[in-house]
Amino acid sequence: MAKLTNFERLSIQMEAVVPIIRSLQETFGEAAVTDALAARQQRRVIETQPTTEPDFSRMAEGTKFFAAGDALDYDIIASTDASFDMNVTNCRYAEMMEKLGARDIGHLLVCGGDFAAARRIGMELTRTQTRMQGADHCDFRYRPLTATDD
Repeated sequence: MAKLTNFERLSIQMEAVVPIIRSLQETFGEAAVTDALAARQQRRVIETQPTTEPDFSRMAEGTKFFAAGDALDYDIIASTDASFDMNVTNCRYAEMMEKLGARDIGHLLVCGGDFAAARRIGMELTRTQTRMQGADHCDFRYRPLTATDD
């Protein structure tokens, strides 16, 4: 059996999850469910403990995991021992959520996990915009976690 890319795996998950979330929104209201999803993402970040020291030398290679299968087009803006900056210029994750009629919640279901993932590897992610939410690119900026981030 062929190994699935991250994009393929997430596509399968979203095909199952999106109808459930839409049903919950019909039952409890769109705002209540969206607020609950946002709170869940914030809890994940807060509860995630770093499992490793930040290793910025591996970021370019690690990005390929999420981009596999032409899921992302991106430009690495800067890569140093203490930072990694990239812009995603094309995102099939956003296109997939659009096809599912769920781009409005895609930043919570798909993009939001990036912050906990960064924290797990000892980094802080700052991102001010996403393709999922209609921007022309996603701006990923990674730095080491600081004492105030814990």
